Amino acid sequence: MKKLVLTSLFVTMVFIVTACGDDENSSHDQSTTSENQPAMSIEDVVEKMDALDYSVVDFDVLYADTEFEGEIEHDAGLVEAEFYYPLEEVDARGKEAFDAIFPFVQKLDVHYDMTDEEAIKASLEVFNLPENFLKAELEVKFKDGTQKTFIVNNNEM
Repeated sequence: MKKLVLTSLFVTMVFIVTACGDDENSSHDQSTTSENQPAMSIEDVVEKMDALDYSVVDFDVLYADTEFEGEIEHDAGLVEAEFYYPLEEVDARGKEAFDAIFPFVQKLDVHYDMTDEEAIKASLEVFNLPENFLKAELEVKFKDGTQKTFIVNNNEM
């Protein structure tokens, strides 16, 4: 129980620090964040995650000269997110990562019965990633608790 409380407190602090952080060094387009938009609470984030078919999406793509990493996880009322998207100059964690990755995950349409190739192709399309990868791995935990990992190795490079 103590671990759950400490974890909850940590995640809450990460969201607060991220929301209050200094954006002077931010390299992403400032037009995507507006001071006119109301602040999103943790309850709003959890509510958005509840609307998805997944509780975990972890997508990693390795290229010859770069990589892509996107992860969003909802577990026991806590939401964690990491997003490294060098093609769009995004490297974020916490609330900033959630805001960046959620629109992509919301469009993702992956099912347990898909082949590895189908799931990876669908994910690449949603995230607008090139298909000339060395390896792509997508781990999904569906709302019903089932998990599946889709892996494609591209040895043509």
